[in-house]
Amino acid sequence: MPDPDTSSALAATLGLPALVADCLVARGLGEPGLAARFLAPSLKDLEDPESLDGMDVAVDRIRSAEIRGERIRIVTDYDVDGATSSLILGAALGALGGRARVDRRIPDRFSSGYGFGEAAAREAVADGVHLLIAADVGIRDRASVEIARAGGVDVIICDHHLPEEGSQPPAALAVLCPLLPGSGYANRALAACGIALQLARALLGDHPRHDDLVRSFLKLAAIGTVADVVDLSVRENRAIVALGLEALSAGGHAPGLQALLAVSGCSNRPMTAGDLGFRIGPRINAAGRIEHAEVAIRLLTERDPVRAHELAAILDGLNRRRQDIQERLVRKLLEDEPPISETRRFPVFAGQESDGWHRGVVGIVAGRVREALRRPVAVAGIQAGVAVASVRSVPAVHAVRALDAAAPLLLRYGGHAAAAGFSARVEDLPALEATLSQWVADHVAPGDLVPELRVDATVAASRLDLATARTLARLEPHGSGHPHPRFLVPGVRLERWRLSKGRHLFFRLGGAEAAWWDGARHLPAVENAPIDLVGTLGLDTWQGQVRCRFSVEDARIA
Repeated sequence: MPDPDTSSALAATLGLPALVADCLVARGLGEPGLAARFLAPSLKDLEDPESLDGMDVAVDRIRSAEIRGERIRIVTDYDVDGATSSLILGAALGALGGRARVDRRIPDRFSSGYGFGEAAAREAVADGVHLLIAADVGIRDRASVEIARAGGVDVIICDHHLPEEGSQPPAALAVLCPLLPGSGYANRALAACGIALQLARALLGDHPRHDDLVRSFLKLAAIGTVADVVDLSVRENRAIVALGLEALSAGGHAPGLQALLAVSGCSNRPMTAGDLGFRIGPRINAAGRIEHAEVAIRLLTERDPVRAHELAAILDGLNRRRQDIQERLVRKLLEDEPPISETRRFPVFAGQESDGWHRGVVGIVAGRVREALRRPVAVAGIQAGVAVASVRSVPAVHAVRALDAAAPLLLRYGGHAAAAGFSARVEDLPALEATLSQWVADHVAPGDLVPELRVDATVAASRLDLATARTLARLEPHGSGHPHPRFLVPGVRLERWRLSKGRHLFFRLGGAEAAWWDGARHLPAVENAPIDLVGTLGLDTWQGQVRCRFSVEDARIA
């Protein structure tokens, strides 16, 4: 809980509502100068692009390609971070106005798999590409980079994944990655679209439309940053998202982006990071998960409003299909499977893709199952004897470090601390789960697997209303590393409760509607007893009406 004296002093110095000051102090932002900067992100919070190692080499090579009229290819991942990186880099190269011929490639999740593969490298050589820019992929693709280089293709890598054994592909011309050993870049949590943004800024530093172009790129970088769940407590990431949201909320978008906002229910209103994470991002992701990410690229580069509307409707339909497949698989794993034993500290679930284990949704399913089981989880789709899996981990378990311990059993792997992916032979899956579970047993105390709910402040139910929710909006944007403020609301009794879909419990809480997702199963224990609630208060917009909602995360009998 925040120190009352520090909170009072901060509120008085900056003229803040007491509850906002409490939240800032609870998050280590009690010093007025630090808090003021946190509340007002600006372009000054972006790091100097030149401080990213390799930037000067990358810029010189791209400008040389523009002057010579060479062929440049952009290769990225098929998720939102990759798609937005592709769009930023393509637009930046187009703005240079040189003679270079630029195209892009995004691998097919189902036929090519993750990363800058050897087939893509050979294709670039065969197509006469002179310069290849890989974004959100490449840092572990040594063989592919060597194939490209041997064929006369220079490779620039813009990646934010953990390098293999701490080093970069030696055949790459330049590697822009904040995680490289000895990197002088201050933000080690930058998403790939953030690296693409910095490369664009460095390329266009003297461009007459520099500010307008950067504002446009920030819209895309904000979407990719939130969707890739990077740390929003980091000043630069927070600025990218805040400035991008400001530009998205202001309107004046290209037809493709405008159509995407419309089909997502985000038109003509102020947008939040939640909109990016739960409305915009999933629709872009749905293309690569269900069909091909190129659908999203075509939408966001479309200039005809009618065609843009048609493409946005296609994306929306793909997203609904993704949701249906996802829910069926989540129910299977959480309701139909036998209970997980304590010895399975890192369970690996796998099934045939033909039976509904769609590799396009296994990452989302792994995240849901992780939350339910409170341990790292891998979920894989099997085809032709090979399991392609997504991993979602908990804070105590570094996903890639755990996979390092099982490397002999893996065909390929990579990722971040919280999320990773791998492929393995089906016959090796039992040994793989045993190895991963043993690694967790050896490196993580059992208590560290239990999630901790950190409360920012105690709030009476009577203070939960629309005015308070609007006040708390000053702390936006929220996301990984800077979640919505979490409050303890003591001594509550359920009032005017109702059930939705037989699973979700809704009730009145002060001036807010409380939503307890999957809370119906707790109703017999709490219906007639005073309870203490922990949750978040936020704004909810539906059909043009703004309401406040308290989302319950935990409860106990008072």
